[in-house]
Amino acid sequence: MARWFAFGLVLLLLLFSFVFTPSSVYACSCAQPPTPKKALEQAEAVFAGTVTAVNSAEYGHEVQFQVNTTWKGVNQSQVLVATGSGDGDCGIAFQAGNDYLVYAHPDTYYSESGGLATNICTRTALLSDASGDLLAIGPGTPVTAYPPPLENSQPSDFWEKQENVWIIGLLVSIAAVFIAYLSYVKRKGQ
Repeated sequence: MARWFAFGLVLLLLLFSFVFTPSSVYACSCAQPPTPKKALEQAEAVFAGTVTAVNSAEYGHEVQFQVNTTWKGVNQSQVLVATGSGDGDCGIAFQAGNDYLVYAHPDTYYSESGGLATNICTRTALLSDASGDLLAIGPGTPVTAYPPPLENSQPSDFWEKQENVWIIGLLVSIAAVFIAYLSYVKRKGQ
């Protein structure tokens, strides 16, 4: 009896271990940031701007900036930059109305737009805390043109959205079942 009880307990524990598996967890870990000049060289875009909006996105936030000064990669007065949500994904907690010096790179993770992204591993900082960087990288170029705000920095690719692929697969499956049914009815009627 005790043997069956032990066997049942082990079987139950194994069953629970398959049902309650831990989910993946990611943590942010950054190397020592480069010097301001090296960071300017490595970044896709460097600019100083005011946050005008912070919107939730699938993997974090999309932050809209009113660009005041540019050093590299930005030639318009409005730009969208993606960042994480700050829950271990290296995101920056941008606040609307604050001015930042932003070092941005091509976005490969945070948003569907495929535009620019930044995180706490870059030299991005509040403008009031970036005096050393500003001294090192020079004055930059003021941005004076003010086109209407961006809706999105780049259109999202329809096929990259996983839910779209599932919907199309479901529709194709339903169509195949419907065609098979019609074929069956037609053969049965003859």
